[in-house]
Amino acid sequence: MLSKETKDRIQALYRECIKALALKPRYGQRVMIAEVAKSLAAVHEDDKGARDNNAGIAVVEAGTGTGKTLAYLLASLPVAIEKDKKLLISTATVALQEQILDKDLPNLKKTISMPFNFALAKGRGRYLCLLKLDKSLQHLSGLLSTVDLFEQSPEEKDKALYEELLQQYASGQWDGDRDRLNEEMEDSQWSHLTATHRECSNRRCPHFQNCAFYKARNAMDEADVIVANHDLVLADLSLGGGAILPAPDKTIYVFDEGHHLADKALNHFRLEIGIRGQRQWLQQLEKGLEQFVAAAGIPHSLMHGLSEAPAQIQEIQQAISLVWPLLMDMMGEQDRLRFEQGRVPDNLRQLLSNMKGPLQPLLLTLDKLNDMLQKSLDAKEDGDFSRDIAESWQAPIGILLARAEQLSEALSWLCAEEEEGQLPVARWLTKIPFGDSWDIRLSASPIAVAEQLRRNLWNRCYGAVITSATLTALNSFNKLIWESGLPDWAVYQRVASPFDYQTLGELQPVALASDPKSDQFQSDIESWLREQVDLKKGTLVLFSSRAQLEATRDTFLSDWYDSLLCQGFLPKAEIVRRHKERIDNDEGSIIFGLASFAEGIDLPGQYVTHVVIVKIPFAVPDDPIHAAVSEWLESRGRNPFMDLTLPAASVRLVQACGRLIRTESDYGRISILDKRLLSQRYGRLLLDALPPFKRIS
Repeated sequence: MLSKETKDRIQALYRECIKALALKPRYGQRVMIAEVAKSLAAVHEDDKGARDNNAGIAVVEAGTGTGKTLAYLLASLPVAIEKDKKLLISTATVALQEQILDKDLPNLKKTISMPFNFALAKGRGRYLCLLKLDKSLQHLSGLLSTVDLFEQSPEEKDKALYEELLQQYASGQWDGDRDRLNEEMEDSQWSHLTATHRECSNRRCPHFQNCAFYKARNAMDEADVIVANHDLVLADLSLGGGAILPAPDKTIYVFDEGHHLADKALNHFRLEIGIRGQRQWLQQLEKGLEQFVAAAGIPHSLMHGLSEAPAQIQEIQQAISLVWPLLMDMMGEQDRLRFEQGRVPDNLRQLLSNMKGPLQPLLLTLDKLNDMLQKSLDAKEDGDFSRDIAESWQAPIGILLARAEQLSEALSWLCAEEEEGQLPVARWLTKIPFGDSWDIRLSASPIAVAEQLRRNLWNRCYGAVITSATLTALNSFNKLIWESGLPDWAVYQRVASPFDYQTLGELQPVALASDPKSDQFQSDIESWLREQVDLKKGTLVLFSSRAQLEATRDTFLSDWYDSLLCQGFLPKAEIVRRHKERIDNDEGSIIFGLASFAEGIDLPGQYVTHVVIVKIPFAVPDDPIHAAVSEWLESRGRNPFMDLTLPAASVRLVQACGRLIRTESDYGRISILDKRLLSQRYGRLLLDALPPFKRIS
């Protein structure tokens, strides 16, 4: 129950914002504030401050223009402060994260009478490691011979850059955040300056007091609001929660762009190994342990493990040498091969299982060695190893251990067999580039993460808000609930956009002579674009495949050279910048884009007055996870097209249409060049789920 005091406080804060920011009160925004606040206020706490009842989760689909960021901040921040919880806002895209950090939160802080602090949370890999920078500079100056198992020594040409970064960090001009550098850095350059959690010695590090990552962590500890992304939240939850971010039971989560959470989780739980990549790593491991023994000797407690390691590595290499020809035979000329029902053939499973036997004791040896090096760093006097040895070898042994852990986990997933009734795991093979040749990658992924999210997030968090402009599919929350494991007792609310779509825009389902399955379709869309696109205005053309985008570009490049901007040929941010500049100069501009231009791009007013969607954005048929889910649904007598493919396409289509009307003063037209909207029965379902634009033919 929302107390009168909290209710009055939220209403007062809302009035402050409306007045100070000169906003127009919106009914949908008030509804969202009320639903979120009531949901969070309904939480009962146990004696440790954790949620102990079925309440506190609100799922709100808020149409474009609702003002959802302000709504969830005003509804959840007072509750978080009152209950002494952290408010964690998680986004799927960098663009939204930057908007919240650089615009929404600063504006709110200046506007409302309730004081609060906010901070950004990022993974360790985005921050400078002073120890690695110091070692790189010493290596380049000839003062230190670094342990280089991975043939990636810092290069002489980068010495001036590294010295400049050290000067900027020491003087306070730069905070060590890669994303705040004045210029782009190559990954190969940055890799010498940042540490993984396995390389980091934490408080044992001589630079701990000045560590960029831990300074950011300290700022996060003082913050009332933390801004992160879905990947970091999922990484923290996989470590048990509270490892990187605040513990779930002390946190109210807001998942903005919440429709991406399940897909992000699927990618997070995917495990992959490349055969040639493993061969290379095992060679590095053998070389590394040989160098380590030569430099440090073998302590008595590791005598057996290290002496057995070379034979164990050779046994794994031998198993890999048998796996390679089998995989080549299986794949033939294919670039990808999915195993039906996720069942790895017995002969392949046996060879992979043969790798697990020698890998397990090797993993234990590496784990024990890594622990001894960590303790030697912490010791006031020399421990099992001298401090010099520990400082030189702790990071490379940590990397080798992490790779061994990844291989062990991937083999477990690849070799496992699900019990009858369990959801299958998708397993497949893919040819990938590797140096001047190619490799075969084995992949395993759950087909759904509902149970993992239910167990690690929804059942443990103090509260959560899941919001987006597109949470429903075909006007139902069922797809979201199935994919993300949200509880039935959560509050589900749809808040309509305040925009009058009937007067602001037109929707034109186009009946071309051919449909997308026809060879004639490419010619038909080119003819239509040539006739219907106004070269003097702002147009966004959205394609479902890169091949079709590039084929269309090739056709129009000479005629539309001064107007055309294509994804894949320029960075996304540069395309948007040039497009806006052309429109500001009263020139026409046309963007050819793929899926990432169908959402998260904000081009209001004259920047886009015509959105062209070339075809219904159905999932790629050979996507292995989509295919595995379809196969599983079919085995249970369900219709994969109606239960999976069509709802997913509906979400993408709504997102694409959302690029047109961004403000109450916008106007324009959406054209969808897929006659199946008019000729197929499912077309009506897709059209009915779109915003209520005026229909034209």
